Amino acid sequence: MELRAYWAVIRRRLWIIVALVVIAAAFAGYQYYKLSKTPGALKTYQSNVTVRIGLQADPNDKNANATDYLTAGETLADEIVTGPTLTSKDFVARIKQQLDQDYAHNGNPQGANQIDEGAIAGALTSTHAHSILSITATYQTPEGAKAIATAVGEVFTQQGSSFLDYEIRNGSSASDTSIHPQAEAQLVSGASDPGLVSGPAGNKPLQLASLVLVSLLLGIALAFLMEYLDDRVRNKEELEDLLQLPIIGEIPAASATEKGQSKPRQASVS
Repeated sequence: MELRAYWAVIRRRLWIIVALVVIAAAFAGYQYYKLSKTPGALKTYQSNVTVRIGLQADPNDKNANATDYLTAGETLADEIVTGPTLTSKDFVARIKQQLDQDYAHNGNPQGANQIDEGAIAGALTSTHAHSILSITATYQTPEGAKAIATAVGEVFTQQGSSFLDYEIRNGSSASDTSIHPQAEAQLVSGASDPGLVSGPAGNKPLQLASLVLVSLLLGIALAFLMEYLDDRVRNKEELEDLLQLPIIGEIPAASATEKGQSKPRQASVS
């Protein structure tokens, strides 16, 4: 089949191609509209805070070993990254309290005190290099991301020993540093300026555009399928191709007047 014949098929079945593309485009447009109205779906913000995890140095401990201190710091940082600390109910509640305190002191116009605990738990991820812990806060607004990262740094530096304890202790021994040095966190760098990143649905626009393209290809394929199943002969070229015989003559279609004259007259009885 020549290109001209292909084009003729597409023109005859253009309605099915257009219908599929319009339906797909309408669906894609509606989905994109919903995503654009959902805060943080397509674009979100991240802020990072970095802390060093380690043990409090005890100058009176003659048996202290620097390697042990470094190993303990690395172990604690790894436990935070791989463990449930950042998503634990107690830790998230303290972050929420710190956000409320920071809001009360600083009057953050974003309204960080309105960030719920569920959003905080889902906002935090972490990595570590040796004893250096980097925590990323992801939120739908730049102010919220930085507020959460700032609160995380404050909680770790002010209350870190309660989350970084590495022994099971009883009673007052938990605060007795003479038994064992306590773990603590030191702020290396405060919350960074928020950066814009792709949201959880950031790849959806590309998928929706692909859907429209697939509908176009599907429409073309369906047009040719319908053409294949249609056995009607529309013109002399198709007849020649079908019979493999030349056309000697062609009888023109009768005009409307000729059609009217060819009708038999009805007899009337008087």
